[in-house]
Amino acid sequence: MSYTFSLEQFEGPLDLLLKLIEEERLDITTISLAKVTDQYLAYIEREEELPPEEIADFLVVASKLIYIKSKYLLPSLELDEEEGEGLEEQLRLYREYYTASKVLTKMIGKKRFSYARTVPLRVPREQKFSPPTNVTLSVLSDAFKLVIGKLELILQLPKIILKKTVSIREKISLLTRAIERGIARFHELYDSSNKQDAIVSFLALLELMKLHSIAVRQDGLFSEIVISKIEQ
Repeated sequence: MSYTFSLEQFEGPLDLLLKLIEEERLDITTISLAKVTDQYLAYIEREEELPPEEIADFLVVASKLIYIKSKYLLPSLELDEEEGEGLEEQLRLYREYYTASKVLTKMIGKKRFSYARTVPLRVPREQKFSPPTNVTLSVLSDAFKLVIGKLELILQLPKIILKKTVSIREKISLLTRAIERGIARFHELYDSSNKQDAIVSFLALLELMKLHSIAVRQDGLFSEIVISKIEQ
């Protein structure tokens, strides 16, 4: 990933940020993922055209960062096992392709390079077509119908329904409007049946606290979180 992110605690590419966090050399709670997203969106707007692969790489790594931060900040929130495993598998593939791309780039950068077959290619001296004597038009027709039937099964792929999720920026705006009307209770500001909405809402709450825009009070562990506006 070629774009360089500039944050208070880190400056560099996103894959390096992920590596430092996974190795526990950088505390993810000090990283503003909203700023990471805003910087990359601004980068996309400046560029006329970006390769789809680069955008896909960003989405995979950013999703992993959100996943790690959510597990750290909300240990009581249990994510589905398939969600975690799917994300881990995407990151594993991302690392393999990224490593392979570095090797290929280094090889291509050489002035001269060549590769030989490990197994010799044996080409027959005489090439000619000898049609089978027992193949008729009816046999060919039946074989073609069999192939078409298998293709229809392949094309009948299951449909995937994509659900739109609220971004951290949108959730920050929602929380800001809520506290303008007075004191708000955190559980009233998100859909308790939606895990993604709960995570995004909590991250938005943390961002507003870091900006000193709100004050938060919680009388005890697992008790109600009360939010109020800080007058500037």
